[in-house]
Amino acid sequence: MTQIHLNLINFPYREILYRILGAYPDDYEFTAKGVFRKASPPLCPDCSTQMVHNGFNHRCKEHLGTVKVGRYLCPACRKNVSEDSGFWDDLTGQLFDILSEICQLLRFHHVSYEGIESTLNFLIPRDKDTIRNMVRQALDRSKLFESADIRVVHYDEQHPKAGRNQKYRLTLLDALTNQVIAEKLSDSKDRETIIKFFKEHLDTDKPIFIVTDLYRGYEGIIEEIFGNKATHQLCLFHLNQLIVLDFPKNTTIEQELTKYEMLNIFYNRDLEIEFLKRLADEEQVMKVCDKEKYNQWFRGAKRQFTNFVHTLKLKRRRKGQNLEQRPYHDALKNFHNLVDRIESFEIAVRKRLRRIEKLWPNLTAFYFVDGAPATNNAIENYYSTSLKTHRKKQLHTPGIEDQMKLSALKRAGIFGKPGITLFEALFMFAPFHDPG
Repeated sequence: MTQIHLNLINFPYREILYRILGAYPDDYEFTAKGVFRKASPPLCPDCSTQMVHNGFNHRCKEHLGTVKVGRYLCPACRKNVSEDSGFWDDLTGQLFDILSEICQLLRFHHVSYEGIESTLNFLIPRDKDTIRNMVRQALDRSKLFESADIRVVHYDEQHPKAGRNQKYRLTLLDALTNQVIAEKLSDSKDRETIIKFFKEHLDTDKPIFIVTDLYRGYEGIIEEIFGNKATHQLCLFHLNQLIVLDFPKNTTIEQELTKYEMLNIFYNRDLEIEFLKRLADEEQVMKVCDKEKYNQWFRGAKRQFTNFVHTLKLKRRRKGQNLEQRPYHDALKNFHNLVDRIESFEIAVRKRLRRIEKLWPNLTAFYFVDGAPATNNAIENYYSTSLKTHRKKQLHTPGIEDQMKLSALKRAGIFGKPGITLFEALFMFAPFHDPG
């Protein structure tokens, strides 16, 4: 262990000095005047003559402190050698790693570089360009989630704008760990771009279960890349969104009943359907009345149903439950019941039922793979927390890319509880504020 010669100035920091310099061997010393060197000078690297002590060099860091690093002189060949100062580099590196992580977290929460600069003026002043470089370098050094055996994958796209330019954020998410596999900001989401993205980040020779939304081009792309090794699941949540869009905003009771029968294929909506059937029976009676009385009843009936649906939602939320997913045979039975009545529905509903029939194997693939997801909700949740809608038009390309990387690192737990606080890291420099 390094020999540390204490004085009145550094005596209160003896434990810190032992912690910093304790890894060096016994032939090193930290003098009473604050010089770090070997007690016995080394041999000259050129002529092997015993060197002598020859003063010191200063290693400084503004706002932090100064350390004196010993120099040696060869009396024969006059060669100068400076002692190693790795401990000082470790100290400053540890501090600026913490500072960089703080800056990354502030950027993740959408604090501007100007705002971070103003904040750091109270700690360790840094201009915004330096802060930007710190964040970028830290992001470049960080590695995202890696897995050698990715079997279940979510894929989706987000459409941010960099100024006036439309961009496309392509994302692959591991369904088992909810970690980001890869992300890319592209000017296009055409077939070639998606194929190249998949081939760069997924093993196309291994079986894979992949979940996407109902965009028509995905099926052909996945088949071209993976052949028969891919199981392609279409997102049921996205399907339900499309079903809702097939109906007008102000639906009649009959249309609302049809809509919930469609939503009832894969998720249990029996209570809502029972409520709507009762309203439909009442509607037949009210239609006999005059138009004003019927309209008054209709508005009240729609309000009752809205409140009923909201009550069911709150009840599930209090219990921490999601909508009950139907077993495969129940889903198939409900679908066939609707197909048998297809001619009684409006054109949009007929088209949707025919589309579901065509895509049935891809909509029900999750039933036949243990633990496989039925929706792309995991990636939608990631998007909603990483680049919110109101932020998508406020960032330029570098800012969007930084936000993507920061969000992936945050999700991976990189920004967890720090091993050492900024205050503790700063306190390690206390012996070097006035080295003597």
